[in-house]
Amino acid sequence: MKSTQWKRPASSAACLAGAVSLLSVSFPGFAAEWSGWLNAEARYYGQTGEQVEEQTYPSAAAQLEFAHSLSERDQFTAALFVRGDSVDDERNYADVREFLWLHDAEAYQLRAGVGQISWGVNELFKITDLINQKDRAELPFQRKLGQPLMSLSFYWGEDLIELYSLYDVRSAWYPGEDGRLRYPILVNTDDEEYERGATGRWDLAGRWKTRLWDMDIALSHFYGVTRDPYFIFNYDFNDPYLVPVYEKVNQSSLEWQYLVRDVILRAEFTYQTGSLEQFESVAGGFEYTFGSVFESDYDLTWYVEGIWDSREHIYGTLFDRDVGVAARLAFNDERDSNLVLGVVADTRYDEAFATLFWSNTFGESWTFNVAGQYFHANDERYDPRDFIPFFEQLVLENPASPQSIERLLDLVGDVTISKKQFERIEQFIRDLQQPDYWAGINTDTVPQTLFDLLRISDNSQKMNLIERDSYIQMDVYYHF
Repeated sequence: MKSTQWKRPASSAACLAGAVSLLSVSFPGFAAEWSGWLNAEARYYGQTGEQVEEQTYPSAAAQLEFAHSLSERDQFTAALFVRGDSVDDERNYADVREFLWLHDAEAYQLRAGVGQISWGVNELFKITDLINQKDRAELPFQRKLGQPLMSLSFYWGEDLIELYSLYDVRSAWYPGEDGRLRYPILVNTDDEEYERGATGRWDLAGRWKTRLWDMDIALSHFYGVTRDPYFIFNYDFNDPYLVPVYEKVNQSSLEWQYLVRDVILRAEFTYQTGSLEQFESVAGGFEYTFGSVFESDYDLTWYVEGIWDSREHIYGTLFDRDVGVAARLAFNDERDSNLVLGVVADTRYDEAFATLFWSNTFGESWTFNVAGQYFHANDERYDPRDFIPFFEQLVLENPASPQSIERLLDLVGDVTISKKQFERIEQFIRDLQQPDYWAGINTDTVPQTLFDLLRISDNSQKMNLIERDSYIQMDVYYHF
């Protein structure tokens, strides 16, 4: 499988050299502002994975940024990013983070090209921020893939209006065969399926932001292809994989923020239709800073947020009924040292993960970061002994008995699926009842594949799938 990012260079150096050459040709003789950074990263997993023995993942990255004023009202900016990983081939990719023309008139602002847009007010659960696709290869850092777009923004009285026309959805990234933090069955991004609706590859969005009674309020609507796909199985047991499916959705959102003395209250609400099931979600909480803790130079900021999602089965997110608590300790020293500790707990399935982030600078151009995540699941795991014997029997019967078909359907239960996926399951059930269905299929791996599909489809097992993937990561950045 190959990644569906825009371009995969032969090496990080080749991509960076190509980017410099492109910009030099495009803007000969113009004074320009160049900046960027180089990154060396090492990630270490404390245990071998369920599918992967590798524990150490070295990688390198670079970002080159360019800015040029074309006139008093016109500006061009660009940011090109490249990542190379020595273990996971799917993490070798390049991305145009920004390639944007901006025209700033007195009454309005125009943007066109590839850009970065951020919506929402929350710190932990950003449920309204859906213009750009998340760069999942860069987690835990909150980076985004560049989005082709055109936008018009202007003030109507004291209210800010933003209108967007977006071209296509950027494909989400998933780990490869040697990657970690992945499903037991690989995701094949080469065979993605899209339901693009009436507007095809073009999506539309709008946002209205105002201030009312000392509260910051924003209303927005997005009509386009979701950035969080669900998965279907390809039903090829000789080469099993998951297929991402992207649907056209309507999502209406509300953002709310209010400052009460030293406490910042925040909330985000969404209502979405067009996906597997219409649903509502709400996320919010507060932020509070203790200045000069214990009469020191340190500042301690607390973030407390919760999220609730009406869906019984979550396909695009780990978070549905969760509570998050994070603390940021700013040392306010010459090195700009910061320490962040956080925990997110699932109130429904007694699962949780903890995160750590330490950052400081040294010298004039260097930054050193340490990040880590620890995954913990208390809920009982699916025991292979309870399911593998049945799947082995299913393979041996050939054709399947009515009793086996009935139990197989019981295992599917009340999981919400699309019409297309339902039709594929129906066809699979019919095929199982035909003689010699398993002829030509390597049946040795079929029971494990069916067991893995069962685990993936159950929300109560989502943290159990990645509990072994707790890791510590170190990053060194050189800024220029």
